[in-house]
Formats: sequence, C-alpha cells, structure tokens
Amino acid sequence: MGGLKIDSAEIARVLQELVAIPSVNPAFGGSGEAGVAAFVKNYLIKLDIPYIEQQVEPGRSNVIGMLQGESSGPALLLEAHMDTVQTTGMTIPPFSGTISEGRLYGRGACDTKGSLAAMLVAIGTLKRSGLKLPTGVHLAAVVDEEFRYAGVSALATAISAGELQYSGAIVGEPTNLHQVIAHKGCVRFYITAHGKPGHSSEPAKGINAIEQMMEVIRCLKEEIEPSFELKRHPLLGPPTHCISEITGGLAPNTIPGSCRITLDRRTLPGEEPLEVWAGYREHLSHLKEVTPGLSLTIEEPFIIDYALETAASHPLPQKLGTAVAGYAGERRILGATYGTDASKLARAGVPAVVFGPGDIAQAHTDDEWIELREVEAAAAALVDLIVHFEREGQ
Repeated sequence: MGGLKIDSAEIARVLQELVAIPSVNPAFGGSGEAGVAAFVKNYLIKLDIPYIEQQVEPGRSNVIGMLQGESSGPALLLEAHMDTVQTTGMTIPPFSGTISEGRLYGRGACDTKGSLAAMLVAIGTLKRSGLKLPTGVHLAAVVDEEFRYAGVSALATAISAGELQYSGAIVGEPTNLHQVIAHKGCVRFYITAHGKPGHSSEPAKGINAIEQMMEVIRCLKEEIEPSFELKRHPLLGPPTHCISEITGGLAPNTIPGSCRITLDRRTLPGEEPLEVWAGYREHLSHLKEVTPGLSLTIEEPFIIDYALETAASHPLPQKLGTAVAGYAGERRILGATYGTDASKLARAGVPAVVFGPGDIAQAHTDDEWIELREVEAAAAALVDLIVHFEREGQ
C-alpha cells in the first residue's frame, strides 16, 4: 500500500461531524441533506479536490468529488447516500456522535455515514500522499436513498447520457465488510376491493369489502405464494410478497364499502417489476371471474425498484476481495434481501458491488451505532483497492 496508513483519529472526527449534522430525509419530516453536502464540499475544498454538484431537487444536490489518475477514461466510483431515516423513538441523542468502547452512536452512523466517512478519509489519504493513481476515482455523496432513490437516479441519468463514465462502482452500505453482489428489487402497488355499504345490523343487504378482501388474501397466500420457491436464486432465495398495509371501513356500524391493501413484492434478478405486477393483475382478474360478486381494482405500481446481480467472477469483486482480506480477514460474497443504489448504477451499465462497515441489523435502530475499527478497515481496504486498481484492457 506504499506505506499509507489510515488515521484512526481522522476517521472518528469525520464520522462524528457527519453524524452531528441532521440529514433526515424530508419524506420523514426532516430538513434534508444540505448540511452534509456542505460538509463534503468543504472536505474536498481543503484537499484541493475538484467537485461538481448535481441539483436533484431544490435545496438537495449530489456532490461528486473527482480525484484524478494517470489514465484517462472511465473512473472508479465510490458512492454513498447522505440522508437518514427519522429519529423518532431513539433512546440515545440522535446527533451526539458519542464514542463508547470503540462504538460511535447516532442516527446514520451505520446507515450510511460510516461508509461515507471511510470513503472521504480514503480519498483524503490518497490525495495527501501525492501518489500517482492508476485510474481516476470519483466520490459521489447522493441524496434521497431512503425514500425514492432520486439522487442515484440523477447520477445514473448522467452516466447513461455519457456525461460521467465509470468502470465500476463501490456502493456504501453496512455489510460488515462482506461484498453484496446481488440484491432484490421491489414493486409496490394497491389492491382495492369494492363492496356495497349498508347498516351493519343487516349485513346481508350489503357487500362487505373486508370480507371480499379476505378472498384476495387467500389467493395471494394459497395460489400465488407457493410458486415462489420455483424461482429460487442461489444468493437471494425465492421472491417474497408482504401485505404491508390495510385500510377499510368508515364506522363501527357500517358495512365497509371498500378495503385496500398495499402489496410489497420483492423481485429477483431477471424479473422485471412491471411484468411481475402484470402477473398479479392477470391472476386477480381471473379470481374476479370465478368469484361471484367480487369487485377489485389493481392499481399501477407507485414504487418500482430493480434487483442487482454482478458476477462473482467480475474483476471488481475479485480485486475488492483481495484488498479487504488484508485488513479484515476473509470476507464472503453475499446476497441481500433489501435494495440499494447499486442496482440503478448497474442498469446504467456500471458493474456495482455493495460494501461498507457496520451491520445492517443496526440500521434504523433506536440506538444506532458502528464499530470505528470497521470504518477504519473499510477506508484502508478502499485505499488499497484504488492504489492497485487497473481497468481491464489497460
């Protein structure tokens, strides 16, 4: 690694300062990522690393730092999101960044300011070293991962348009320094059963929409769900669906005239979300035909996200695995049931791996924390990867 060493004090300081800046996604009642974006810009300015901003929404911009390498052409991308979920119900001060027994506490410490801190310190270490890098490295701090992926979508649009070019991407999320090369996508939509309201004292004179929905739920569980096992993925298992919300009825003495459920279907690589949704629509349309009196509306999806799959044999996970082994011992290649920014980059043609310090089990918790030694190891592994990284064909 050319004698380069990660400064553990800098890791703690940078992560403490990031956690101290509230960046709760506006969708969850927060003020957004502007404070963290300003911190990232100032960090880059002090290092004399050029950057660009991508405005995604008013007051919400991606920040992309650009560290030059010896070769021209596509760079290596390090990407992490700046937003967090809400702080409601936390049992610790959410923005204190308290350090105790090697752990740093606060909202976003694990998801995913630990990854962002590791990436910032890694490129800072490289810049101060004066080493000539084999390839350029960009660090993208993006907005809105926790809600609608607007930040990475803007980045992916620029990539697809040829404005930015990358040979591979490391997407920061808490993976305990394992590599996630595959994860599920999702499609979410509403199903509404329509009944006929009436007085609850004479239920036979109305049509109970909640009871109608019971037939839909039976169909989902007994007819559709059993087929999932046939689609099993070696890293991800079968697809899943979950009825995540239900609403129905107007009053305790009224036959419910409508009932709506939200269906969250997790997709596998190779499954197109709209095709999956169309399959539900076809199956439930048939259910209507064979069930007297059943009236349903299957609404178009309100959220679509894509699955990720990067070949384990691709040079990026191979080289990252070698780099990580030097600082964290042997780590595995895994799949994940949750979604990340990586799939949007992959669909724009950039091979992507999800990697970072921290345990996903700590994300969004009431006492969120991360082990500082893991953040330091992540930064060291990224430095090692970058110093030895050469694109295929160079």
